[in-house]
Order: sequence, then C-alpha cells, then structure tokens
Amino acid sequence: MRIEWMSLLMRAIFVLVVLEVVTLIVGIATELTYFESFRVVFGAVYVLFLPGFVWSFVFFDNKGERRIDVIERIALSFALSIAIVPLAVFYLNLMGLKISAWSSFFVVLVLILIGLGIIAWKKR
Repeated sequence: MRIEWMSLLMRAIFVLVVLEVVTLIVGIATELTYFESFRVVFGAVYVLFLPGFVWSFVFFDNKGERRIDVIERIALSFALSIAIVPLAVFYLNLMGLKISAWSSFFVVLVLILIGLGIIAWKKR
C-alpha cells in the first residue's frame, strides 16, 4: 500500500513539473508574465481536464466490462469537461448566480468534489 502511495505521489510531482515547464515555455514564447502564463496553463488543466477526468472514473471504474485505457480516458476527460462545465455554469446562471471568475472556479470545484464523492461512495 505504501508503494502505491509513493507511486501516485511521484506521478503527481511529475505532472506538476511538466505543467511548470509548459508554463515557463508559454511565458518565454509570448509576452505574458510568469503569473499570467501560470494562470493560463493551470486554469486550462483545471477547467478543461480535471472535471472530466474525475467523472470518467465515475462512469468507467476499470472493473468488469467497463474498462478503458489511458488514451481513451484522457480523450474522454476533455470531452466530458467541455460538456459538463459550460452546462453547469449556464444553468446556475439561469438560476440567478452571476458568471464570474470566482463563481466559475467554485462551480468546477463542486463538480470535481461531487465526482470524488460518488467515487468514494462506490468504493465503499
């Protein structure tokens, strides 16, 4: 079990380092400051990938017949994020919540937390 956590931690650190390198490259290649390029790269991953990645584990838990490989999960993550996030933001706008950077941030955070809650409930 400890080796599994260490492997997961090493993967997370690797992903963060890769995202940081991409941030530096974007900052050098454009006229953006470091903070602006950091916001662009990490914001894109946060909005366009993470919600779909979490929800792909809700729908396809890699047990039994519902197995998908890594490439399919990555493609499905982008597609689910592009479908789920705008729908959630726009429906909440119809209910009276104004669209802003903070409200969008919290909508994406709630989508991720709901997905993680469903995953934890399914594993129990």
